[in-house]
Amino acid sequence: MKKEARDQGQKMFVKAGGKITNREIAKAVGVNPLTVGRWKREDDWESKLKSGQQPEVRAAGGIVRKKVARDKALRLYIDSGGNVTNKELARRVGVSPATVSKWKEQDGWTDQLEPLKQEAAPRAAEELELDMGELASPEQIIQINRRIDALLQRDYLTSGELADLAQAKNDLLAAVETYLAIVREIGEMKGGE
Repeated sequence: MKKEARDQGQKMFVKAGGKITNREIAKAVGVNPLTVGRWKREDDWESKLKSGQQPEVRAAGGIVRKKVARDKALRLYIDSGGNVTNKELARRVGVSPATVSKWKEQDGWTDQLEPLKQEAAPRAAEELELDMGELASPEQIIQINRRIDALLQRDYLTSGELADLAQAKNDLLAAVETYLAIVREIGEMKGGE
């Protein structure tokens, strides 16, 4: 009888995706919750989850098939430009990080992302090209600084975008220094007259 209860408890745990308490399992199979905890450790129920034996995941609206979760995770990954952790993706679609990792490898997510990155790179570079000779007023410098700061507030930035923004910020600081040097020179020239 205990063996059947133990097997049934493990099936409940895996089916619930690990989101069930020892107390709930114990009540269903008629044992003490401490016994369920011991079974979990001894039989390594967590590894059963990580190995992908979880047939479905639960969501607020009921049962969501893994295919839907897989597609949603891929969409989130691509929308973020690949700048999202497996843990975050897993949390958002209701699976384990190991499952997300397996999907990434099996479906070649990084390969799917490469063409999109290559397409976006020229656009990002065009947006950030600055001719420092054209920066004529503090208002323009302030406006550019605000644009850069707004871009930095985005939820996800690729490493290339981040590098471009950092370079733009450095260029902007150099322009400010140049502008201030010109203002000082003009002030000195006017003071000398």
